[in-house]
Amino acid sequence: MKIDRFKKDRGNTYKVYFEDSTVITLYDDVIVKYNLLSNKNMDNNLFNEITTYNDFLNGYYKSIKYINKRLRSELEIDKYLKKLEVNSKDIKKIINLLYKDGYLNKEVYIKAYINDKYNLSNDGLIKIEKDLVKLGYKREDFIKDLNNLDWIIKIEKLVDKKIRVNHNLSNNMLKNKIINDLINLGYEKSDIISVLENKIFKNDKELLIKEYNKIKKKYQNKYDKRELEYKINNYLFKKGFNIEDIRGIDYEE
Repeated sequence: MKIDRFKKDRGNTYKVYFEDSTVITLYDDVIVKYNLLSNKNMDNNLFNEITTYNDFLNGYYKSIKYINKRLRSELEIDKYLKKLEVNSKDIKKIINLLYKDGYLNKEVYIKAYINDKYNLSNDGLIKIEKDLVKLGYKREDFIKDLNNLDWIIKIEKLVDKKIRVNHNLSNNMLKNKIINDLINLGYEKSDIISVLENKIFKNDKELLIKEYNKIKKKYQNKYDKRELEYKINNYLFKKGFNIEDIRGIDYEE
């Protein structure tokens, strides 16, 4: 096979035209490595070697482009290259080269990931830990960085916000909601309870009377006095009010 001409293509690639009408796209690195500007004749073995090396570079350069959009973990690169149908041998070589050239860096990735999650999301330590494991990292790789952050401050901010926006819930229901919500976000239950113990909650009496009047108005013409009392008490209890508070309120206030 003999090369007829080269034509600049996108980025750092060239169209290579052969005299037999074959056309391939090669990276400039391949052209330089195999001195194709001077050595324009090749047999099938050399042609296969060149295209194989070009495929390797294609996976490498696409990985760099993928990383440049945002930092990636090794596992993400591995999955990305498999989607591109890069063979497993080349995937390993590409990943090693990405580490060597500084495009992959475990410590940098972990620190950046944790800082972004801490500063830009509501995710807690436990959730971030699970996510990092899914990304292919071991607990010992990141646990020190996680533990160096002040998670109590994060919890306090979230608790204050939930107290502020959930003003129609009884204290018991609000506390349970906060605990469940923050556990789902990945925070330690003991830390959540510790923060809640230092928060001042509103007096339930005003809300209790409001809820009582609402349910009484709804059912007072449907049930006799005894059944109405049962309905009201059951409703208020499900709302999170203590039974002692329910029985002790002077509803005529």
